[in-house]
This record gives sequence, C-alpha cells and structure tokens, in this order.
Amino acid sequence: MSQVRRVLILGGGISGLLAAWHLRRRGHEVEVWEAAAAVGGWAQTLAWPGPQGEPGWLERGPQGLRVAREGALARLLGELDLKPLPAAPRGPRWLGRDGRRHPSPATFTGLLRAPGLSLGGKLRLLAEPLIPAGTDPGETLHAFFARRLGEGFARAWLPALVGGLLAAPPERLGLDAVPHLRHLEAQGGLLLGGLRLGPERTRLLPGGTGALAKALATRLGEVRAGSPARALEALPTGRWRVHGAAIASEADAVVLALPSRQAAALLAPITPQAATWLEELPSLDLRVWHSRHAPVPGWERGFGLLIHPPEGQGLLGAVAFAADDPRGVPGLLQVRTYLGGAYPVAPELEAWPSVFAALRRWLPELPEAIQVREETCPAAFPLLEPGHGGRVARLPAALPPSLHWVGAARFGPGIPELAESLEAWAASIRP
Repeated sequence: MSQVRRVLILGGGISGLLAAWHLRRRGHEVEVWEAAAAVGGWAQTLAWPGPQGEPGWLERGPQGLRVAREGALARLLGELDLKPLPAAPRGPRWLGRDGRRHPSPATFTGLLRAPGLSLGGKLRLLAEPLIPAGTDPGETLHAFFARRLGEGFARAWLPALVGGLLAAPPERLGLDAVPHLRHLEAQGGLLLGGLRLGPERTRLLPGGTGALAKALATRLGEVRAGSPARALEALPTGRWRVHGAAIASEADAVVLALPSRQAAALLAPITPQAATWLEELPSLDLRVWHSRHAPVPGWERGFGLLIHPPEGQGLLGAVAFAADDPRGVPGLLQVRTYLGGAYPVAPELEAWPSVFAALRRWLPELPEAIQVREETCPAAFPLLEPGHGGRVARLPAALPPSLHWVGAARFGPGIPELAESLEAWAASIRP
C-alpha cells in the first residue's frame, strides 16, 4: 500500500481504531466508519445504574487490560495519556472440578499444590524449564501444555483454564489463540520466559476498558458512528468508493476491520475466493449475565472462578469486581457469569434463576441477586483452531493491493496481541 494518502477504515472496534491510529501516525489521512452507535465493539464500558439509580457500569468485553512493563500496549497507553490504576491485591481465584472448588493452579506454586496430580505429575512440572521449544506449527494448546507441563496437568486442569478464558476446549485451539506462549517458550519456557519478559498484570483504566476506544476515537477525530458500509466499488483510477446508508466516500485504500462474515459480504463481488475463506473462519457466541448482590465477607477484592467442562454444562465461570472498583455500585458485589462458546449450554440454563442455581453449586455463599442484566455476545471470539495462522496468511495475497483485512481473527483475540500486531502491520505500510 505504497503512496497512499487517504485510508478508509470500516469498523470502529479496537482493531479498526488501532489500525487508524497507527496509520495516521505514519502520515496517512484516515477516516473510520462504525455501524453501531458507539465505537469499541466488544471493548465497551456500558452504563448500568444501581437499584436506586446510582452510577454504575459493566464491561461488555474484557474486565481489564493485560499490561506488560513494555510493549505496544504500554506505548499506546502512554501516547494516549491513559494511566492504568495501580495494581491491587486480588481476591480468591478458584477452579471448579469434581463438584467442589479448588485454589486456582494458575501460578507455579498453585500448580504444585493442585489436587488431582500424582507425585510424578508434580515432579514433571518441575522439569518445565528443561523442555526444549517445540517445532510443530500446528500444535494444539493441549499438546503444548502436555509437552511442557505433562499429560497429567493437561488432562486434569487445562480444560477449565482454557475453557474459562477462551471458551473452547484446548484440543480445538492452536497456539495462535495465545501468541504470548510462543514468546515465553522462545525465552526459555513458561517459568524462565515469564521471569525474563516480566509479569503481565491485569490493570483497570479510569473509566473502564472502554476508555481505550473512547480515547482513540477522540484523538483520531474522523470517526463516524452509525455509518455501516453497504458496498465496495473499485474505481477505474485504482481508488475505492465505499457506499453507506446515505453517504459515499472515496479513498486510496480500504481497511476491513470487521467480523469475518461482514467482511466477506463486502468482498464477495470483488474477490469471491477471499470471501469464501473468510466465511469459513469459525467464531463463538457467548452469553453473559451481570448481577449485583449483597457483599460477601472475604470477597472484598473480588473473586474469579473457572469451571472444569463438562461439569458446568456450558457454565464456564464467573468473575467479580473488587469492592473499591469504580465501575461498581458502592456496597454491592458485582458478578459477571459467562456461558457457551464452543460448549453446549444445557437447556435448563436459559434463564437467570437456573443459572444462579448452577452458580450456587460452586459459590454457596453468593446471596440472591438484587439486579440482573443479560448480554448476548454473538461471534464474540474467533475460534483459532490449529493451523489457523496458515489459513489466514493466504488472505492478504488474495486481496487487491489497496484492500486490507485486519482484526482478532487474523491477529488474535486479546487487546495486547492486537496492539502489537497492528503496530507492526502499520509499520509495513509506507506513506
């Protein structure tokens, strides 16, 4: 995309806003169209007043941002003058398995204490720094962790950790779903790599995760919310005309920062092969229940619960705000419960009373809800199966040189991964 002056980005989610930000910093004139009334896509912080109308909010997507001490996301937050709140101690983290909850094995100490692993399995964990890096580009997450931490861990604990975070079984996901694992392995493994690269802490932005999208849109300026793209037209001059509901605009290049199926619909008249490949990329739907309850002693710092499938019957887990979280309503415990993804949801878990009853199996201390709100999240996650990277790598070559496709299905679902990949992608574009 050399000698480009004006770029039109279709899609005002985090991917589109990041693409616009980095292209503009490199000398391009950019404009963003977003079909919805607000930018941010899934990374929005939505108003949810308390039972008496008190100010309160919920997160449509990530509860916080995983911020390393350096990297693209850290640089971006600095450029936008967004300072994450200081990291605070976290409340209990559990894993639900065999009908009861256990301390989470998400840390190395927790791994060594995790029930269900034999002595040999725990000794195998200690050998992790000695395991050489893998060479199979199609390795599944199950195979990766079985190789590094042993088959016992991969079978006993990994399904809950992966299912609760990525909404799919580890056997169905490739390493493209968690690109950070490759970086860790390149630095010596999970333990040594983590020490060398430094910890990633989940941090809260003032105003919630949605503050990132709002800051990007404000600084960019040329962002049109409520402007869906209806069609793409290739002009004889080599430029593009994008047709909206009541407007049309021309550009030297177009970036599709849209969900795969929406991008495919626009591409079908122009490059049918690329449209077919995009339509074939699978995605996952989620259902999320937000609820507020009376506070529970011991949960002042919030909590996290991941449930081992299939015990949850489609219930994947729950997470709660800390009592001093500025997004919550003072004096109430705010919980987010999520279901679905690649796991079938039991028919009885269609309404809140049955979801709450299933949640109480793991959290018997949880009082009845004072407020409840459901959010459906269609195509919330791309399903990054083994070999996904190779499949999406063929797409750019199938597009005209001035037409681009970016997003979570190409670069990974996490905001840190998107920030890193889109910074590098924009660096390959010469104004």
